[in-house]
Amino acid sequence: MNKKLTYFYLLILLLSSCEEKYTPVIDTIDGQLVVEAQITNDPTKNFVHLTKTTGFYDMQSSSVVTGASVELVEINGRTIQGNTNGPGFFNFSTLPVAGKNYKLRIIVQNYTYESEVVTMPPIPSILSFYTGHIVRKEYVTDAYGTPIANEVTGREIYVDAPMTAELSNYRFNMRAVLEWSWYPMSPFGPPPPAHFGWQSHYPKSDFNIAGPKKFSQTGKIEKHPLMTLPYNAKELFLLPDSVMNGWIMIIDQYGTSKGSYDYHEKLNSQFAADGSLFDPIQTQIYGNITCISDPSKIVFGYFDLNSYRQYRYFLYVTSPNAAVIQRQIFNYPLIPEEGDVKFTPPAWWE
Repeated sequence: MNKKLTYFYLLILLLSSCEEKYTPVIDTIDGQLVVEAQITNDPTKNFVHLTKTTGFYDMQSSSVVTGASVELVEINGRTIQGNTNGPGFFNFSTLPVAGKNYKLRIIVQNYTYESEVVTMPPIPSILSFYTGHIVRKEYVTDAYGTPIANEVTGREIYVDAPMTAELSNYRFNMRAVLEWSWYPMSPFGPPPPAHFGWQSHYPKSDFNIAGPKKFSQTGKIEKHPLMTLPYNAKELFLLPDSVMNGWIMIIDQYGTSKGSYDYHEKLNSQFAADGSLFDPIQTQIYGNITCISDPSKIVFGYFDLNSYRQYRYFLYVTSPNAAVIQRQIFNYPLIPEEGDVKFTPPAWWE
């Protein structure tokens, strides 16, 4: 009996000795430079933003780079010095010229970083703007996690764009401004003033990019989708007696390089990753900036040299079979994200 008790106590001692807490040692690595750089022919769209990654135990996700200098270097030409525009932000007062070659140079402490040489594309253009009825399935999960297919209908916005030797890749940003009006009734006396309101809506997708399709012989990009609008726009605002007056579609079109197209395509694949075995990992996505002082240093980000143009259209559509009213708008006032005014609509109202 004593031997059994001895074995039992030895077993307890052995098991208790295996419960030592293990704390892994994680090396502290200096922050790596992160570059967000977009240079266009529009000074309001130009920026260079410099940050650094932080360590595993740091609470903040990134830190601002201070004491840096940024230059836009024209090959066989002048060097344009960047202007500080806030902590870690820079811009340029001189704009790049279409057809000329540039690179971005960043100096941080004793390290010099440079991008690949990129050619400034010509100003982009849209050949056609049109819409089409679409029906697609979207899957949502119920309370038990079972996917359920829902049929969604809407009006898809399409554009055609040219393809030339100088420019055949594009990136689009979309903003749809919904205009509505409300005329309240009054049982006694004169009616209250009319309301004119608007809301901004954006597509749910990631980077909207367009480029030549494999084996395409058309010489242009055709039927490129930008955004889907609902037919029943009243679901998007709250006043039950309000009236939908139409949409102002704002299209920011960027002419980009093949390298920029490939880079953003990889980012889209990364954002769409759902945990499957064949998902790309972050280390597979490299930019076009390197440290020429120390090639072993890792740099994240991309130098995007873009040409830019904005298009605006008015669009009115209510059902698949109703006539679509559309026209191009040739004035470009600033439109706030949302608002509601009384008596008369804003000056930019369509």
